[in-house]
Amino acid sequence: MRKLGFTAMAALVLAGAAWQQAENMPTQVTTVQLGDVRVRYLNFKSNEEAFQALEKGSDVPGAKRGWVIARLYPDKPIVWNGKPIYGGNILILNPASGDTPMSFEVRVIDMRDVWVKPDVIAEPPEGTTVYSAPAQFETVPDVAERLTLALSETEGGIQLAVHYGNHLAKLQFTR
Repeated sequence: MRKLGFTAMAALVLAGAAWQQAENMPTQVTTVQLGDVRVRYLNFKSNEEAFQALEKGSDVPGAKRGWVIARLYPDKPIVWNGKPIYGGNILILNPASGDTPMSFEVRVIDMRDVWVKPDVIAEPPEGTTVYSAPAQFETVPDVAERLTLALSETEGGIQLAVHYGNHLAKLQFTR
């Protein structure tokens, strides 16, 4: 009887872990568009512990590597701090490491290597960095249950808002 009880408890724990992993998986590939700029991303469930590990640097496996946040598709190049961004580049959130803060990076890569495992945020493949800058997130009262990106028109450009949990970063692009 004791063995049966232990087996049943172990099965419940494993089922719970599988459910938790399934709950964290993205539910859809989302595209946001503003004029001639499209952005595609997976809507992963927000995880405050994962964000803190990225922000502060950590030995947690998911915080030792960058996260592919989105793929950028401007029909015409957009510019981020003087660097042109072309269609098909990816946006990566890199973890803090030592004295280097968490950063956003735009990279040119071979897209056949991205999102091959739908249950994890893609690890960025090798490629050429177009631009990198510290990621400046602010804490906001609205909590995004899943990663959410939004485009908006600003004077002279386009803003990409990255909302993860109660953290919001705004990247400003010009034309």
